[in-house]
Amino acid sequence: MKKINYLLYFTIFIVLFTSCDEYNPWDPKNSVPFICEPEIPTKISNSNYIYITHTATLNNKKVRNYSMCFDKTKFAALWVAYPLHPCYRGASPRTDDWAYDPKISSSYQVNTRGYSTYGYTRGHQIPSADRLATEELNKQTFYMSNMTPQPYDLNSGLWADLENQIRAKYMCYDTLYVVTGAHWDNTNTKVGQYPVPTHYYKVLLRTRKGTTGKSVFRAFPDELKCIGFWISSSASGDMNSSYCKSVAEIEKLTGFEFFPEVDVDKTQCVISDWGY
Repeated sequence: MKKINYLLYFTIFIVLFTSCDEYNPWDPKNSVPFICEPEIPTKISNSNYIYITHTATLNNKKVRNYSMCFDKTKFAALWVAYPLHPCYRGASPRTDDWAYDPKISSSYQVNTRGYSTYGYTRGHQIPSADRLATEELNKQTFYMSNMTPQPYDLNSGLWADLENQIRAKYMCYDTLYVVTGAHWDNTNTKVGQYPVPTHYYKVLLRTRKGTTGKSVFRAFPDELKCIGFWISSSASGDMNSSYCKSVAEIEKLTGFEFFPEVDVDKTQCVISDWGY
């Protein structure tokens, strides 16, 4: 029994200190492309789209904080993709350092005061609470490129519940891969010049056990699970299974291809796998 425990602790130790190795997903010079970016959606060529990646230093290594596809016509990111692992969490304080994203012209970003004069919050796509390991990681979540005009009730209610659930129940030592996105069925509702999303979504991918020490590329398809969440911006109440969808369904709704290099069944939507 002691030998088994030692092996388990050793596996967790190795995964904890190696799962944060990341590379620029759009750098053709990488010898092993997509080695740690399985959640990055397939790139779509569009003159209005800006693809960027923010990196930071963690445990003396350069790591990818998150990647995004920013739409100049929406003044917001269509999706923000990122790994979620205990090494990113930490205990640094929330910085509240609202700032323009230095990689995108400020003319495409809402001013740092946000949308409060219109009755909307500055809704994070990658949550601040997912990046508390260092001040640098957290500051980057406060870039205005990461914000959308989100209703107060959603931001502090159902959406916050989902974010907390992801951290508490779904994050794992094998790494949980997340894509958070905003979607516009139409742009009828605006706050100033900024169109309000009609929906928000998340798609998740991880190993079933969470402590295998395998990357999602080395795992067999039956060792992986994925799911999506699709939420109207007017939604209220408690988070429940009615918001669950398969990743394949969300691909049809958004037009994006998620986890393109991973051998996983994206039609699955087994809510019991995710605590429902």
